[in-house]
Amino acid sequence: MAETLGVCVATRHNMRHVVGLSTAAKAAGKQVEILFTGEGVLLTQDPAFDALVQVAAVKVCEVSYLSFGFTDKEIHGLKDRDFVTQARNAEMAERCHRYVIL
Repeated sequence: MAETLGVCVATRHNMRHVVGLSTAAKAAGKQVEILFTGEGVLLTQDPAFDALVQVAAVKVCEVSYLSFGFTDKEIHGLKDRDFVTQARNAEMAERCHRYVIL
């Protein structure tokens, strides 16, 4: 089984790093899981977001998403089940071989 990199994105200033790290990890044969939470959910509107769903299992904290005023849960590449609670963050941190917070 491939090693897994978990990435928790909690700020809106690191999209270039999120994409670069995730793409490099995928190219190295790692599985990548990303959770957008807090102000990180603002990055779901970034054009580079589409690249992430190609290389990672992407989840979005539903409470954070709604708290920033987003009501339409249609994000290219995500399904309704990809909007999760913080419990998913705890599961990811425990399950992944490496875990990064940006």
